[in-house]
Amino acid sequence: MGTRRRIILTAGILALGGIAVALYRRLFPMDPPKTTTVAPDHSDLRYTGRWDRTNPALPSVGWQGAQIAFVFEGTAVTARLRTTSSIDYLLFIIDGIVQPERLRISADDAPIVIADGLANASHRIQIIKETAQGGDMQFGGLTVSGTIVADETPALRRHIVFYGDSNLAGESMLHEENNGDITTMGCHHTYAGIAARMCDASYENVSYGGATIGSIHSIYSQMSQQNPAPWDAQRTPADAVVIDLGSNDVDKGEVAIRVAYHAFLNDIRNTYAQAHIVLYNSYGWSFAEPANYSAAVVAERTDAQMSAARFPWFFEQWHGCEYDHAGMATILAQHLATTLGWDIQSADVMNGYGQNGNVANGSFAESAPFGGFGWRYGLKPEVKRITNALGVDGYHYVRLAAGARIHQPNPASNGATISVTVAARSADGGSLVTTVDFRNQEMYSEPLSAESQTHALTAEWQTFTMTVQAPAQTATPVFHTRLTFVSIGGTVDIDAVQMTTG
Repeated sequence: MGTRRRIILTAGILALGGIAVALYRRLFPMDPPKTTTVAPDHSDLRYTGRWDRTNPALPSVGWQGAQIAFVFEGTAVTARLRTTSSIDYLLFIIDGIVQPERLRISADDAPIVIADGLANASHRIQIIKETAQGGDMQFGGLTVSGTIVADETPALRRHIVFYGDSNLAGESMLHEENNGDITTMGCHHTYAGIAARMCDASYENVSYGGATIGSIHSIYSQMSQQNPAPWDAQRTPADAVVIDLGSNDVDKGEVAIRVAYHAFLNDIRNTYAQAHIVLYNSYGWSFAEPANYSAAVVAERTDAQMSAARFPWFFEQWHGCEYDHAGMATILAQHLATTLGWDIQSADVMNGYGQNGNVANGSFAESAPFGGFGWRYGLKPEVKRITNALGVDGYHYVRLAAGARIHQPNPASNGATISVTVAARSADGGSLVTTVDFRNQEMYSEPLSAESQTHALTAEWQTFTMTVQAPAQTATPVFHTRLTFVSIGGTVDIDAVQMTTG
């Protein structure tokens, strides 16, 4: 018993000591941290991206995805950041957590609050330039309630340079339809950002809406669109270069596009002598799309450190949103892993692309940061993703008001057999219409064939299965299938969607 009493006595003394310390701190609070000024050329600031540091007191950067990272001990930090014209948006990551609210900046030089009211401890901050619409961004330094300290975070192992057009620039990334407003643009959750994180890499995202192979070629080695000063590509040597261009050249014809690709690839290889170059194109939007022959262009190069990969354009006439970009990133990262032997991590955004013939997110358990869940159009007012409620498979399901619909496309081919299983119910006598159609490679084409079934529902969950076969012969080949759910006559809940493709 003596040992047990000593343990109890020791624990009691420690508990009393903790109470005493807490009481002391309450009666005699610590002094608030002192305010310090951090100049832009401070050695403990980490810059990523094409920063022009010719003027060390006011470095500038144009392309989206550029960032400043640092660690400080204290409670708050403000920054002087402005665009040289118009507006841009910033995203902040504090202690590894992406902050939900982005910050709009303009030409105003007023201090910007990055973080406030934090615990008086060590914090890592990342300031990310989300857009590239308002000219170059200038950084005039920090004001810290506390002290900046060395960042002991391990350096990223790789570096990837991306060249692209509006999709890679994150146009309409935060919207499920084609909304071109700057408020719906972003970069951290484009496939450039997601794939880089999967590969433990930093990155440069040199892209803008309407870019062609030739227009990017003319500025690819500049600091930015606005700043023609040359960028030193050896400042951060690239392990891989990814080129996603050609969509805006399609009206020029294949011969002209091939010539433009080769001219650009010549200069890319001269600039990035040691990097692996990937020609990365989308397919499934035009019979004349460059993805049809991008692999042939690479084969003509006879360059062992060059490859081609493709991702599907499954979002109809719209640009990709965050969950689409996660699908693009996954395909690219897997290609780099296979080609270069890289180890990769899982994507940090839900993948909106179906895998192995099944739908994506069939139990609606996942959501992208902006709220979409992989089914268009899931952000309509009449569509609600119900959370923390028991469904057939987990604690999420989707509720469709009368007349509402959602859909998701997936790969298919002539003669394919598609089998769909869905659980559904209705509290007010609604019915569910399930439609499976088959479409060709053109973005705006009508279905080659379609079949529908209507399921009368009760208040209890019921499971329905529908099997459809794609036509064996069509005037143009089947490229993908689209699965659509529509509620009629009442509100419908759906869950546990599964699809097999054979």
